[in-house]
Amino acid sequence: MDSEAWSSDEELVEEILGGSVEAFELLYETYLPRVYRFAFKRLRDASEAEDVTQEVFLTVFRVLGGYRGQSSLLVWIFGITRNTVNRRFRRVRPRIVSFEATAREVPAAVPRIDRTVEARRLLRRCEEIVECELTPLQRRIFHLKHLRRQPIRTIAEALGKSEDAIKANLYRMRQAIAHGAPGLEALLGR
Repeated sequence: MDSEAWSSDEELVEEILGGSVEAFELLYETYLPRVYRFAFKRLRDASEAEDVTQEVFLTVFRVLGGYRGQSSLLVWIFGITRNTVNRRFRRVRPRIVSFEATAREVPAAVPRIDRTVEARRLLRRCEEIVECELTPLQRRIFHLKHLRRQPIRTIAEALGKSEDAIKANLYRMRQAIAHGAPGLEALLGR
């Protein structure tokens, strides 16, 4: 589907501003794939591209009253997309360090061998889940929260996300870990 689905950009904008949910859905469904591909091509991260796409359409909805028709709606939306992607490049990204580089042995009482073996098995499974099943964004959040012991507010600021987005990602990660490695949740703490 393309912009030929409506007679003019100005007419579509008027319908959206008039409260037509169907008109906004038409705009969204028409341009979503193109905005996502544009963001993904530049960011090379599906999670980041999804975030940018969502942010772009929220921005479009918020500032649509400012569209003056001096360019096509597609060009206007891509201007917003380009600016949103560029802001992602300008923000400071946290440095990610491998598990091996941050792991430290902690002296403790000698546990029973079967508990040690089980703990190692669970930790290996956790590492597999983190590396293979979590998105790059979730891996960064996991690293900052569980290895660097950063508070949620600090993580949100470092990643340019809301605290609620960080909490939602932490919840999804815990669910994936709890499902894939039962018993490990207790080792991670809350």
